[in-house]
Amino acid sequence: MPWSEPWARGRQVRRWRGGWWGGGWLLVSVFVVLLPGGCRQPATTDPDTLVMAVEKPPKTLDPRVGNDAVSARLHQIIFDTLVNKNERLDIVPDLAAEFTVSPDARLFTFRLRPDVRFHDGRPLTAGDVKYTFETLCAPDFNSPKKGDFALVERIETPDERTVIFRCRAPNLPMLGSLVAVGILPQGTTPEEAAQKPVGTGPFRVLSYRENNDIVLGANAAYFKGAPRLKQLRIRFIPDATTRELELRKGTVQLAVNADLAYSTSQALGKTPGLKLVQAKGTNIAYLGLNCEDARLADRRVRQALALAIDREMMIRTVLRGMARPAAGPLPPEQWAYPDDLPPPRYDPDEARRLLAEAGYGPEQPLRLELKTSSAELPRQIAAVLQEQLKQVGIKLSLRSYEFQTFLQDTIAGNFQMFYLINVGGNQSVDFLSYFYESSRIPTREKGYSEGANRGRYRSPQVDAWLRAAAATTDKAEQRRLYGLVQKQVVADAAQVFLWHPHNVAIAQERVQGIELELSGSYAFLRKVWIAAVPPRETASF
Repeated sequence: MPWSEPWARGRQVRRWRGGWWGGGWLLVSVFVVLLPGGCRQPATTDPDTLVMAVEKPPKTLDPRVGNDAVSARLHQIIFDTLVNKNERLDIVPDLAAEFTVSPDARLFTFRLRPDVRFHDGRPLTAGDVKYTFETLCAPDFNSPKKGDFALVERIETPDERTVIFRCRAPNLPMLGSLVAVGILPQGTTPEEAAQKPVGTGPFRVLSYRENNDIVLGANAAYFKGAPRLKQLRIRFIPDATTRELELRKGTVQLAVNADLAYSTSQALGKTPGLKLVQAKGTNIAYLGLNCEDARLADRRVRQALALAIDREMMIRTVLRGMARPAAGPLPPEQWAYPDDLPPPRYDPDEARRLLAEAGYGPEQPLRLELKTSSAELPRQIAAVLQEQLKQVGIKLSLRSYEFQTFLQDTIAGNFQMFYLINVGGNQSVDFLSYFYESSRIPTREKGYSEGANRGRYRSPQVDAWLRAAAATTDKAEQRRLYGLVQKQVVADAAQVFLWHPHNVAIAQERVQGIELELSGSYAFLRKVWIAAVPPRETASF
């Protein structure tokens, strides 16, 4: 399919001191019509306010509930968590100044920092932590994160700064799950948490207009240091073309991992006044496969799909080099990533052989359906996948949906195949249980809260390894067991792992301090600032 080429770099046109000079204005007017993007006059903006675009509204601001990418990113700058991940993706203290785990991995003790206050001035206490997790785990509370804490028997607060989680069975992966839950003040109502929550993070919510924008103010008393910006306005712009135009006009100054086609990001990076910043990322793009489907239940068919996809070609062409191939669910930087995990393989001949062995061929082609969101990039990727699978005799039909409809279908198991990027979850080993343990298959009866094993993958051996890993505090043994899990999941083709996308930001050149983290977290926004407006205005086209 044709890919859009980068926009031509425009010339600079300067104003005469006394205004535009005669026919020069007419000439520029013609160029406005003819050249891509037109004549762009940089927007005048408050140097203390950054306007940022994201691709869709958050599902909710409640950190106990929202697990979509936009919600998770916003939670990272409004809230803090008991523990977090460092640059090596190890679990380290955050709101907790320190923590200990009992030898049987059933008792977790956290000692809170003394210098943390909520946005409204209230000091953080152990009661706030207890309230956050007890409400999350309440029977009448619906959250996809609830299954992560199913083994918690009770939460104790012996004093204002100590929180103890007692678990009914070994539960070491819970540490990774804590990274996804920001702490709310005791007594926060569901309505407050969803619409205008109070957190302890670097930014506080000033206003929130659903489907429009959220305005955040700097938390001057933030315990890690106040943000350099005074305000951050985040606009929800679902249409990719509109996001691109707003960046070109200067009415949006920053977009990070905002579902723009890679060709578009590349072109924007070459546009005067804009820049492209990229860094290695850990998120995982994958094809979800329904292992309960009559066709995909056959392991050979799933393996054939994995072998029929030329990841390197897609990274080179569609993604413009802004990704690296994925061999398994975890990124290579993760401490539990096995050194002997085989690299992804492109072998269309072997794919055809496996399909023939499963009973498919020219006389009886395999027909499958792939679901994606309606965003431009997933649809581009789906079109290339369709062509690649056609080469091995698979007839792939494509269906795209508005994101919430698409996501609900994947959660409910209403799919054969889907394309999705998991954001952040695969940086912790609890991801393996969340996605592949048979007890984490989401069910309607429990509000789909058990976990994210949406492919309905079942392996008694994988279940046993995951339970054993959760029951030991020996890190070397954990690494061995989690390595076995990853190799089995890859061998079974529980999913088709595609690539780890780079973290990509498009920004106005005046936006400084953009240091994208490996995890793709928005935490870097605390250190961003806007440089002074250049003394002489220019217009570019």
